[in-house]
Amino acid sequence: MLKYFLIGIVLAIHIFVVAIFWFGDTLSLAPGDDTSMAEEEQAVPEMRADGSAPAVPDSLAAMGASARNISATTLPNYSEQYFGRKNLSLPAAILKKASNCQAAAVFVVESHTMLWGKNVETAYPIASLTKMMTTLLLMDEIHQGQRGITLETPVRVTKNATRIGTRQVWLDPRETFTIDELLKSILIRSANDCAYLLGEFLAEGSHDEFVKRMNARGKQLGCRKFMFYNAHGLPFGKKDLENQGCILELAYLAERLWQYPEVMKWTATRQEFIRENTKKPFQLDTTNRLLRSCPGVNGMKTGMTDQAGYCLVATCERQQGRVIAIVMGVKGRGGDKIRDEIARQLIEWAYSSQFGAIQ
Repeated sequence: MLKYFLIGIVLAIHIFVVAIFWFGDTLSLAPGDDTSMAEEEQAVPEMRADGSAPAVPDSLAAMGASARNISATTLPNYSEQYFGRKNLSLPAAILKKASNCQAAAVFVVESHTMLWGKNVETAYPIASLTKMMTTLLLMDEIHQGQRGITLETPVRVTKNATRIGTRQVWLDPRETFTIDELLKSILIRSANDCAYLLGEFLAEGSHDEFVKRMNARGKQLGCRKFMFYNAHGLPFGKKDLENQGCILELAYLAERLWQYPEVMKWTATRQEFIRENTKKPFQLDTTNRLLRSCPGVNGMKTGMTDQAGYCLVATCERQQGRVIAIVMGVKGRGGDKIRDEIARQLIEWAYSSQFGAIQ
């Protein structure tokens, strides 16, 4: 009897093993759960062709910084309906001050609302506001590109870059800088030579190719008013052509860049250095005086040429939320101070009298 009992146990074990192999996939799923392992492996969202991405699942959000990098391009593309328009009345004193500019507006970011605007759809010369698109293409490459470019990637100075003047850091062909050093020179000092060099490097040696990418990226995002001739914003060619853009699309571009901590780190910086470990360290001072005079301002970019006048995209974050004020085309002596004051007054007006109602 003992022999037959042992044989029975062995047969039962074999039957159990066969059942596991045969029904294993079905048994491994909870009742009502038809999710396969293949689908789980595809849970991480892939980037869409237009550069945007689906919303990041909670499981990725729990990963912290890496998840934030993935979600940094989840904004929808720009369209005419992107910003709701309140068209509120400005106080007379602010309206009088704003008469000194060609175009201006103030936005509440979280609700995508334009509280007030002037000539917001008209394309004007944007001068060094151009560098916002140059920076976006860099962020695209770092976060979505396939070349392994990081903020620590070294870039050798080229002779072409040393020829780009006005605001510059006087690049030397014997020098090499990291991407991050070029980025902070662009965003703090608005260095034209560094913007040229960065664009040239990202397009594998061709500045012209980089400009094509700038124009293509603008259209890919749904922005139809941008027109770029170079990566820095200086007048271009014998006809002194100027890069163009409108208020609404600049506000969208600012919101898109606001998602990148590595960008906001430098747009919020008042003073930094490059060549720190040399005999002649170079001091970078911000061109955005609102960082010192308007609480909460953390960026984003100033600009000025004779045709463009004084321009500014100002980003501000306070406890109530985030605001963008844009001023374009302030010309004449003292135009930079007038530009800054218009932006400051628009920001204060948005927070003090309108922000709560919009939220």
